[in-house]
Amino acid sequence: MQQISVSSLVRYLKNRLDTDDNLQNIYVSGEISNYHRHFSGHLYFTLKDEKAAISCVMFKSAAASLKFEPKTGDKVVVYANTSVFETSGQLQLYVKKISLDGAGDLYAQYEALKKKMAAEGKFEESHKKILEKEFPEMIAVLVGDRSAAMSDIKTAFARRWPLCEVDYYPVLVQGNDAPADIIRNLKEADEKNYDAIILARGGGSFEDLFCFNDEELVNTIYELKTFLISGIGHEQDFTLTDFVADQRAATPTAAVELITPDIADIREVINEYAYSLTDSMEAIMAENRIRFDLLTSKLMNYQNILKNIYARIDACTESLKHSLYHNITVYRQEIAYGLDKISSELNFRLNNERLTFKRLNTLLEAYSSENVLKRGYTLVVQDDKVVKSRKELQQKEFDVRFADGTITAIERH
Repeated sequence: MQQISVSSLVRYLKNRLDTDDNLQNIYVSGEISNYHRHFSGHLYFTLKDEKAAISCVMFKSAAASLKFEPKTGDKVVVYANTSVFETSGQLQLYVKKISLDGAGDLYAQYEALKKKMAAEGKFEESHKKILEKEFPEMIAVLVGDRSAAMSDIKTAFARRWPLCEVDYYPVLVQGNDAPADIIRNLKEADEKNYDAIILARGGGSFEDLFCFNDEELVNTIYELKTFLISGIGHEQDFTLTDFVADQRAATPTAAVELITPDIADIREVINEYAYSLTDSMEAIMAENRIRFDLLTSKLMNYQNILKNIYARIDACTESLKHSLYHNITVYRQEIAYGLDKISSELNFRLNNERLTFKRLNTLLEAYSSENVLKRGYTLVVQDDKVVKSRKELQQKEFDVRFADGTITAIERH
């Protein structure tokens, strides 16, 4: 009979569990018991229901993202991997996330919708667009107004690629009204020929991010003409928006970094070209001097010839140095001119957009109802509805609104 050691058996079981997709990245609901936070920051507890219990551990790195302190008796849903602790041979869950039960229905909705849309091909790589421009000129950013994510994105653009024109579309990023607001702004941005769209939000709980699992929102992103990158939550957070996006970033800042070059790298490349030209010049000079020294050693007896050779080599060296330095200066000037031209063009476009906005705002104010009343017109209102014809008047009181007040009247036949 073949015999195996305990450690071999436990290791085999652990490997089988770790490679079983049905036991990895699963949601398990139950009640917490024997909860303990170790001084190391790790969380240890038992998850149980009426018929069974299983040991759980949540390491410090994962526990740092918790929005509440769990306790014994809490009914929760955990997101975890199943494995075996080899030292004791104990089956346990390695927990990545914990949410109070009640979010369980949301997880079920999330998984069901994810499965449905995957079956529809909404997440297929073959449908995803690529960012065509290595140096994007115009990017739209959909993010919460005055949020930390917006601040991080602005900082990233200023640091990495300040030559890009960035338009910000403040949107709702949480709650029932968020999907419709995001959809409306996505469609608007998609019509403006941006090089890319960034859809971003800072970290939050599963419930906070649930608006990004909206089916209509996923379908809208799927139909976009413009390349879209999502930067929602933290690295461990995934929404259906991430799956349908053309590219997914772990954070809002990472989204900027993935689709823009670093201007510091470009400057470094330019400097490397300059250094390379200088090195080439010095190498040529060094080579010529070596050749000259060889000739000198052979022609010591020909002083006149040597003087002529010296003069010719010095003239060639100076000419070469001047030529190379001149070319370097020209290249630098051309690069500086190009950068200034790009900056001027971007400022010109921005000023045009500002003038257009000012003109449209002036027209809007001119045709507002208040300004119409100020020009001598009145407004007849009955039962909180504007009366457009005398036939609509009922034989009872109605209001006549002027620019400076309202009077009440009644029609007499």
